[in-house]
Amino acid sequence: MSRMHTIRKLRQYTAANTKSRQISGKERLTISLSRENIRFLRTHCCEKGATSVSAYVERLVTDAQARAKLEKLAAQTTLYYDSLAVKEAAELSAWGELGESALDVRGE
Repeated sequence: MSRMHTIRKLRQYTAANTKSRQISGKERLTISLSRENIRFLRTHCCEKGATSVSAYVERLVTDAQARAKLEKLAAQTTLYYDSLAVKEAAELSAWGELGESALDVRGE
């Protein structure tokens, strides 16, 4: 195989790979992990029904993002309620109790 042929094939492969990633919206990331962590990922990806280690890692990242959002929301909620005056907090508490009692009456 000539050098020009090899270069042309490499360019075609690179172009096809780039287009495929653009369509999927994904980007390649190369990382280095300990053998123990790699073994963990490979073992658990199969156990959790992921189609690949990449899919499993993506699921782990998505779960971590969701937890971070929930933690941020909880912190913002705490800040909001901590900033209320005593009278406002009591009023909101009364509304909450009213809502809970309505749910109890309906059997929910």
